[in-house]
Amino acid sequence: MRSILVTGAAGTVGGRVLNLLVEIPGVERVVALDRVPTEGRDNVEESEVTVERIEADLLELDLAPILAGVDIIIHLAEDRGRDANARTARVVLERLLEAASAEPVEQFVLLSSALVYGAHSDNPVPITEGQPLRPSNLAHAQLKAELEALATTWARNSGVRLTILRPAVALSEGDESWIGSALRAAMAVRPEQVDPPVQFLHHDDLARAVVHVVDKRLDGVYNVASDGWIGADAFRSLRGETEVRLPERAGRLRHRAAMVFADRSLLEGLQPYVTHPWVVATDKLRATGWTPRYTSEEVYILGTTAPLLNSLGPQKRQELALGLAGAAGAAALGVAIWAARRLTR
Repeated sequence: MRSILVTGAAGTVGGRVLNLLVEIPGVERVVALDRVPTEGRDNVEESEVTVERIEADLLELDLAPILAGVDIIIHLAEDRGRDANARTARVVLERLLEAASAEPVEQFVLLSSALVYGAHSDNPVPITEGQPLRPSNLAHAQLKAELEALATTWARNSGVRLTILRPAVALSEGDESWIGSALRAAMAVRPEQVDPPVQFLHHDDLARAVVHVVDKRLDGVYNVASDGWIGADAFRSLRGETEVRLPERAGRLRHRAAMVFADRSLLEGLQPYVTHPWVVATDKLRATGWTPRYTSEEVYILGTTAPLLNSLGPQKRQELALGLAGAAGAAALGVAIWAARRLTR
């Protein structure tokens, strides 16, 4: 028998994880915990697995009775907003780890982020799990690194199997995280047009990775992302842009104008992540049998296009996106040439 606790069960990833957990042989009980109702966020009602839904705050909940009999903890709960309280996240994890120490927990799964590697000019492409953590000056990345360190120390002292997942930016139909939105905003206000390779992950593939490490009883650190990455030219095409190298003065004016209209709260600490590469290798997780079902291109299109386009198949969506990119690029080229001539007179 396996009894599993899932925190953040009402979230984008949590609901998907619940749907998959009830299909794993040997799982008899799942405790779905979140501050908001989980009812209707998943499709597990017809399963023979016992699903206990608890609506409570991890900061206030008495965890001892909740963890009684639990074998595995999957910690997905987090404040997805830009203004997430770092202290709250640390206290929540500390409370959960302390309560787990009193129970015969076999495995603890922690959802982290590939942001912890930082974005640096000397980053290898791709980054493997052996690369040291060097989170750039982004509070969210630094918090994730701190939580990893906290869980690692606890696991070393308790002897519990710890599995840390470091996903790329995750998107899906109708659900883009603040990180995804912020990165797109930061791209628009760079002083120069620099496009490091980029990488995305579908929420379905992330949920499958979470359940995979539980099913296979894996321990250690695993990167999670779609295969490969998107190069600069291909990504500009997907965004519907054409590279136009403006004179230096025009570039400075464009940057100043963009910053006037930008949401500064979205940009703080993100500049390195749209300037330097931080794509990750997934060979380690793939070697255990997990494979992504979506490419980075497909994920980007699904996560950023209008709902009408989502009704098309992946190949048609990509063909349409590339066709629109050509048309938009031609128009952008004409405007840029006109602006460059005006500015250099």
